[in-house]
Amino acid sequence: MPCSVDIQRVPVEEERQQLVTELVFTITVSPRQTAQVLKFIGQRLPKLSGIEHVKRIRKHPDNSDNLLVVMCQCSQITREALHTKLQGTEWEPSKVTEHPVPATAPFTAEQFNLWKTVWPVSFRPPVLVRTVLSADDREYIEKMLRYVADSIKTEEVVAAICSAKSRLVMAETSVSQESRSVHPLRHAAMCCIAQVADAELRRQEGTVPAKRPHSPSIADGDAVAGYLCEGLDVFASREPCVMCTMALVHSRIGRLFFLSPSPSSGGISRYSMHSYKSLNHHFSAFQCSINR
Repeated sequence: MPCSVDIQRVPVEEERQQLVTELVFTITVSPRQTAQVLKFIGQRLPKLSGIEHVKRIRKHPDNSDNLLVVMCQCSQITREALHTKLQGTEWEPSKVTEHPVPATAPFTAEQFNLWKTVWPVSFRPPVLVRTVLSADDREYIEKMLRYVADSIKTEEVVAAICSAKSRLVMAETSVSQESRSVHPLRHAAMCCIAQVADAELRRQEGTVPAKRPHSPSIADGDAVAGYLCEGLDVFASREPCVMCTMALVHSRIGRLFFLSPSPSSGGISRYSMHSYKSLNHHFSAFQCSINR
């Protein structure tokens, strides 16, 4: 009986976030006062910071014709200072209340449905790169995962870099614990990237142009504009460490598939580096298992 392969996409950090709220000052106004109060807010009060996803105006929950308008965050100004600014205006301090709003923007539809029960928010569905696996794609992935698993020897980490387009293996390596102890950079993912770089050097006949015209590839049809491993797939027997994950980010890989997680030191499961906001490249990561 053939072994089954389970492939689970690793959620990005935003998908795991829970609902957290912060308080804002709101004021009750009639619809005809909306323009005036927004002008007052824009001229006299601090701008909203970090909660731009929160809608400024909502219907009043008392089902009247009135509206609730977000004035500013409670962390930005005291109630007394706000009341002072309202003096001489048509808005009474008694109309000011505190109201919780979601502190972060929703990332998923489920979060959006929960967030908006607290206060109306904007929602833009994210574009998750290459997360849907076709039948043909899944067959290729399962084949490569079995290949990696079958190549593992005692205390070895196996990795391979492949073209998702041609299905060709562009680099592969196995690194033992002893080898890693001899050289601190001799990790499987790093060695594979080095092999791809060597192939690029050979392709360029020993010269490296100021800007590479395309990623190295065995087949010319795999060439794409950009970085060293742009759009390529990485298969690993163990989740890459932080150093290796950062190397994969800089190389602009397309997808990562790994078998054994590294909860204490993994760049994916511990630090979500495949989707870290401050990094300028993101890729899809999948944790996999083979049931023999």
